[in-house]
Amino acid sequence: MHFSTIFAAFAVVGSALAVDHTVRVGGQTATDLVFEPNNINATKGDTVTFHFWPKNHSVAQSTFAKPCEPMDSGFWSGYVATASGVAMETFMITVNDPTKPIWFYCTQGKHCQSGMVGAINAPATGNTVDKFVTAAKAATVMTPPSSVAGTGGMLMNSTTMMPSGSAGSPSSSASGAAASATGTGAASALEINKNVAFTGLLGMFAYLMM
Repeated sequence: MHFSTIFAAFAVVGSALAVDHTVRVGGQTATDLVFEPNNINATKGDTVTFHFWPKNHSVAQSTFAKPCEPMDSGFWSGYVATASGVAMETFMITVNDPTKPIWFYCTQGKHCQSGMVGAINAPATGNTVDKFVTAAKAATVMTPPSSVAGTGGMLMNSTTMMPSGSAGSPSSSASGAAASATGTGAASALEINKNVAFTGLLGMFAYLMM
């Protein structure tokens, strides 16, 4: 009985400690064709949220061998446009297996061949993110996915939410706002979750030791 309670407590803490990583898609001007940072080190259960800058960008999953072509059953945000400043829409994915690198690119025009690619958990040697950028610049083919926007992740803004793999009708404003807060991964909320989890865990262990 006590052992099952301990395992449940650790599961709660593990979930609370998941981190949301932010990636900037594009820059202050339309000529900034970058993902910043272009490599994220994430663990199992972490999320990665893409924030889009001018003028019109996307993020699609690819492979190291074909950096500017969509991976079968990979994620895709669809195109997110903004004339100035950061777009209201964000796209969030969850890292399920940190041992496998995730490669992605922008499908707009020649952005991929301009080096607008990135990775999650790219290795430090071998197939590095720098080699991925070099391969993208040498690519002769750039193909956008044929799947619907939001596939493989969650496309959100302050008022609507499109769940994974759905062209989606808008949800209520309340649920959309909640999704946006989760997608942007507010640091204060994360810290509160950590504190609550650890406090609860300490209390549970104190009870079990009685």
